[in-house]
Amino acid sequence: MDARTLLLGDWTPVVRDGIDVLRLAILGGAVAYAAAGDWGAAGVLAVLGSVTLVARLVNLPRLYDLSLTLGMALQGFGETFGLYDQWVRFDDLVHFTLPMLTAPVVYIALARLDVVPDPRDETHLRHYVGIAVVTAALGIAVGALWELYEWRSDAWWGTQLSESNDDTNGDLLRDTLGSLVGAGLLVAWARFGWGSVRRIPGVNTHEEVSA
Repeated sequence: MDARTLLLGDWTPVVRDGIDVLRLAILGGAVAYAAAGDWGAAGVLAVLGSVTLVARLVNLPRLYDLSLTLGMALQGFGETFGLYDQWVRFDDLVHFTLPMLTAPVVYIALARLDVVPDPRDETHLRHYVGIAVVTAALGIAVGALWELYEWRSDAWWGTQLSESNDDTNGDLLRDTLGSLVGAGLLVAWARFGWGSVRRIPGVNTHEEVSA
């Protein structure tokens, strides 16, 4: 395996690259915690690992795929390893980065379903403004859904994710800021015409994926 293949992937059809290895680590962590009887940690990792599997099916550009998977790993292992308790600002970091990384991915997934315009379809200002507004709204919604998950996780699995109303409101604020940054990044990605599908190493055209 040469250095280019090692870095860019396409190792095998099943495990394509290091991003897939990280995906498997998240899902493997869920299985390990479930076997140990820690259903709270297992549930968190299973949910986040499932998100990374959806991203793989969507066939995202490598940068977005890597960013999303790293974000899910940061959230999942940060919770299971107790980083939220060890580093007071870890929660702030996660609530900013996760919407920033996931909002563009959700937009691209919806574009594949023809629910919203594909980022590469048009190049006029209104198109970019629309991308930004919808992407930011999606990120904010993802943040709100995560707060609901924290609330129910505490009740169902005995986790301690939701601390107080002030904590929840602060998380939603950081979710909003991260979503706005993510929206800007997707607009920049679209503006420079980098495409919305995974590219084949050494080939200048995107793979045959309907977007």
